[in-house]
Amino acid sequence: MLAALLIGTTGVRCRLLLLMVGAAGLLSQRTAIGQSVPPTSLTLPQALEVAQANYPALRARQVAVEAAAADVRTTRATYLPQITMQAQALNGTSNQVRGAALAGGAIPVSGVRPDFSSQTTWTSQAGLVVEWPVLTFGRYRAVVQRANTGVAQAQADYEQELFAHQVQVADAYLLALVAQKSVAVQAANLKRARSLRTVIRAGALSGIRAGIDSSVTNAETSRAQLQLLASQQQALQQRVRLAGLLGVPTQAIQLDSMQFYTKLPHTAPVILSDSTRLPPILRAYQQRIRASEAQVSVLRMNARPTLSLVGATWGRGSGIGNRAGENGAFAIDPSLSAGIPFKAYNYVMGAALSWNVTDLWRAKYATTAQQQRVNLAQAEYAQQNLQLQIERQNAVLQLELARQTAQEAPLQLDAAKRAYVQAKARYDAGLDNLVVLTQAAVVLNRAETDQALAVNNLWRALLLRAATNGSLGVLLNQL
Repeated sequence: MLAALLIGTTGVRCRLLLLMVGAAGLLSQRTAIGQSVPPTSLTLPQALEVAQANYPALRARQVAVEAAAADVRTTRATYLPQITMQAQALNGTSNQVRGAALAGGAIPVSGVRPDFSSQTTWTSQAGLVVEWPVLTFGRYRAVVQRANTGVAQAQADYEQELFAHQVQVADAYLLALVAQKSVAVQAANLKRARSLRTVIRAGALSGIRAGIDSSVTNAETSRAQLQLLASQQQALQQRVRLAGLLGVPTQAIQLDSMQFYTKLPHTAPVILSDSTRLPPILRAYQQRIRASEAQVSVLRMNARPTLSLVGATWGRGSGIGNRAGENGAFAIDPSLSAGIPFKAYNYVMGAALSWNVTDLWRAKYATTAQQQRVNLAQAEYAQQNLQLQIERQNAVLQLELARQTAQEAPLQLDAAKRAYVQAKARYDAGLDNLVVLTQAAVVLNRAETDQALAVNNLWRALLLRAATNGSLGVLLNQL
């Protein structure tokens, strides 16, 4: 029985009730971060739309897709012509020695003197360098493909996260519905108990009934009141949980549950036939495989050379004279006006082929390691596919059992109603005692609860079947 699952204290219930009432005034507003407000009467399709628009984790996945798309544009821009501009003005010594040297950095070389001097002068330079890798022997294509698979993987992860969250929202919605239905059931039970207490109390005061009967009905009425309070607390907790999944925890939610209890869903096997499209979780694992394979291609291409078109132009100025004096030295003018103006202009253009031969070995080892990661992703896909098949079989069994239970529960409820009417009639006629009537009331209350649970569990079993099928259309098309 649902009543056995109701937990918590009355104090918590009161605080939750105050929270929900205080939030009711926000129904006609939108939050500062642009969250959409659910309607006053919330249907399941509307709940799914609100969750998709507001839940932070889903918005984070959407941002990840946009970031992956930006990475593609960044990757494409990497292979555009690279243009570098530079300008400098330096004041330094003019010493120089003859002979070869392996440059380890930007070491200025200027001036030729017959002796060594630390006298300084100004020099200037400005240049423009253009380099364009026009031929990468497949590397560009592989890198762009890897970036595109990153977008596809991010999109698949978002769709998987969205579907999993929609399943959670639908399940929370159904649990909130059955909790709300339990409130109605316990309210009806309390009404019966109070009505019986009124009749028996009148009989006890007139001497027709024993005084103990009045005490027993008082206890049963209190028990019915406690059950109602517990069901109300459970309903509040389920609505708060649902609101959290919707991404609007401060909103008051009123569920539209009429259609779920006016009919049973169709569970014909033809309706539940598997779709040819992979479920979102398998698509996500499949994209991981493709992303790993794209990385293998990039690693292989890294061992290939690059052919680039290069071009440069620059100008230079110096305070050192262009002609040597009688002593063989070049005159040095330390003034700024002598060193900054350009004296010579040059340009160069051509093609450059670069190939790091040792990348052949590094690429081989890296490709081998990445191929193992591809194998790992394929094994994870196979494991998830196996798990999904097992869950599908379990969902089919659960759906069939829920269908049989939903068909049997009305029979129990009808028998319990007739038993209660008969027990009350016999008690009124003095043919049975109050214990029999009380037991009949308990059986009726349990049958009403079981009826609500049976209908709700059939919808939840259909939701489980839809979840393993990879689409909620089976469920939503029946609403």
